[in-house]
Amino acid sequence: MRIRRCTVYHGHGEADVHSVELESQDEPAPHVRTAADHVPVSSVMHDDLVCARPDLEVASVVSLMVRNHVGCIPIVDERRHPIGVITKFDLAEQLDAFMRAASGGCSLPTDLAVRTADELMLPLALTLGADATVADAAAMMESEGLHHVLVVGTTGELVGVVSSKDVVDWLVATSVTA
Repeated sequence: MRIRRCTVYHGHGEADVHSVELESQDEPAPHVRTAADHVPVSSVMHDDLVCARPDLEVASVVSLMVRNHVGCIPIVDERRHPIGVITKFDLAEQLDAFMRAASGGCSLPTDLAVRTADELMLPLALTLGADATVADAAAMMESEGLHHVLVVGTTGELVGVVSSKDVVDWLVATSVTA
């Protein structure tokens, strides 16, 4: 057993003194094979993709996310091979850094919008092959702390994106029909 803390922050960004401690198990449960081990990730992934080149300005990346209602933008090379990814969380981290700079007396930098995708992206694209299963995608998300996994074809080209929401939607649909 280990103790995990759930800290609540109030309006000034300070931790509430009444944090709650939660107990959790340290040992992972043994893997029990489920339907997710037999369902190809291609059946839950999105294959209507919105991608960007590394030289696209961050302002355009944000606009793409908003217009297309997506939580990540894969950054691809000229062969559509993923070379990185920008998520909503990456953008929130940058905004947080700028807001901290402003609250510390520094002027708020205005250059975020003109920075390019390759300056902001996580330069590591964790991928699964198109033959992977929903269980593989869920396991990668859990072990790597991800909400999106890129799916590549046999030659490494991006063919889809599966999100944690896609996995949850599949689980709900499966449990409703069961």
